[in-house]
Amino acid sequence: LDFVNRQSEKEILLMSQGAVACNGPEITVGAQFRASAMVGHTNTTNKFPYQGRFPRDFVGNTVTDARMLQANQAIVGHFAPWAHGYMETLFSDVFTFPTFSQGSFQMRQAYVTLGNLSQSPLYAWIGKKTVSFGDMGTLSPFSQSMVWHYFAPLAEGAGVGYSQNGLTVNLTALNGSRGIRVVDSEEKGHINNFAANMRYEMPLAKNITWAIGGGFLDGTIYNAAVAEHTNPNVIGPMNGAWDANTQLVLGPWIFEGEIARTINPWPATAANVTAWRAEAAHDLAWIGRPLRLSASYSEGTQGPTGSEFEFNRQFVAGLRYIPHPNVTMSLEYVQSSGFAPLIDIKTISDRSVIQDSIILGLVLAI
Repeated sequence: LDFVNRQSEKEILLMSQGAVACNGPEITVGAQFRASAMVGHTNTTNKFPYQGRFPRDFVGNTVTDARMLQANQAIVGHFAPWAHGYMETLFSDVFTFPTFSQGSFQMRQAYVTLGNLSQSPLYAWIGKKTVSFGDMGTLSPFSQSMVWHYFAPLAEGAGVGYSQNGLTVNLTALNGSRGIRVVDSEEKGHINNFAANMRYEMPLAKNITWAIGGGFLDGTIYNAAVAEHTNPNVIGPMNGAWDANTQLVLGPWIFEGEIARTINPWPATAANVTAWRAEAAHDLAWIGRPLRLSASYSEGTQGPTGSEFEFNRQFVAGLRYIPHPNVTMSLEYVQSSGFAPLIDIKTISDRSVIQDSIILGLVLAI
């Protein structure tokens, strides 16, 4: 249920040694609650570029906001050592435009996985899930990076994978038309989109590991002359994207980098869409419990140099504390630069906007 870690390959968790060590069918029920409080200030009236909220949620020059961002519920089924199922419902406290109806409830993911990694490195899955493309994670404790905001995919389809000795490879066939967030292709009713992903993690010495990864997504929302990512009828020529990512763990230090970029320019802006992040974290303990300090800089660009809609930038300084295995508390300072919403991007964007925010986060999970 974690929104921050292991975005692309959570189906492997269903096939872990612990999951298949049961003597018969087994059901596991879980839940996650993500609450946050936010205070902030923008230098431009009515323009708030922090990516963790919708741009039109606030007015004026200040933010004071407290809400339950998401409440997730999950059921995991182990039907045989090689047959597993996952379903996740989601309540999201968002505003839907233009009626501003508050809140939504949906079946966010539902898929089955066939495989037993203790017997074979090969596995398969079918259903609605986070697409294996890139890493899409972050070292920040609560806020996602610009790479996730620009390129995170969720869609329906089927795939096959391989996982052994630190190497994981996935190939996914995706149903046509608009998926959730970035996935898009020109025609529904056919499997006409696909994604491929790879990650290799290798130990270099005691407590030192290095991982590299890469991915490709054939069809994205950056394909039409209109900046629109919710209307399935707004389409254009297929425009894919590639991703490259890496992670270095040096004992208590973690360093990560990732970049994703479209193959062709986005017709709506006449420029390629690119997002990247560079992050570092240090793990230590406070009163015997895990504490992490982190710093993250990420940027998304989609316009010509010097244009009002050229970029969205984000710097996050974070603190994460885990006082109990089921409780995570976080504090972030976030500076968001540039105001370029991916809807109406040419009419309301402003590159001079800066928002400074303090984000308190609380995550309860079981």
